[in-house]
Formats: sequence, C-alpha cells, structure tokens
Amino acid sequence: MYQADPNNSKKQTPKARPKTAYGKSTTPSAQVISDRPNYIIINKVGTYRFAYESGSLASYESGSVITADGPVRLDINPVAWETVPAGGTKGAVTFVYTGDVG
Repeated sequence: MYQADPNNSKKQTPKARPKTAYGKSTTPSAQVISDRPNYIIINKVGTYRFAYESGSLASYESGSVITADGPVRLDINPVAWETVPAGGTKGAVTFVYTGDVG
C-alpha cells in the first residue's frame, strides 16, 4: 500500500491504486453476455433466469421469483439474465463488481 518516497528515503508515500481497485455497477440488458459480477441486485418484480456459461444463452437456469420491487441481493455470478417469459427490462438487474483491492 506504500512505497518509498522518491525525494526522501526516510518517508513513505501511498501507492497509486489501479482503476481495477474500485468497484462499479452496471445494468446490462437482458440476454446480453457480460463480465461475471461479484454479485447481482434484482430491482423489479419478476421471474428471473440466469446463464452461467458465456458461450450459451440457451442454457439459462431458473433462479428467482421476486414478488415485490427490490433491491434484492443475490450472491450469484451469472454472465447473463432474462425474465420469464423471455425478455426483461434494462435496469431490472444490476451487476456489481467489487474491485480488486490489494
């Protein structure tokens, strides 16, 4: 987390953190392959299915039935989502990436 101060060897200065050290969230559209998140948040009522393999949107697995608007956190790591019947509204699911702090 610290490095030697280039101007004074008796001091330390904080190391710059890479962009990947910070978390972010996205709201991918339904049926679109995305990077695998650390977890997801469901924001809208519906029946949801999730794909866990990036090569096959045809392999969705049933996942959740949400009966009241969220947010509802699910500690799962899918690469895509959709509602049943097939489809979904952008913003219904948030993919959260926590960053690589280290």
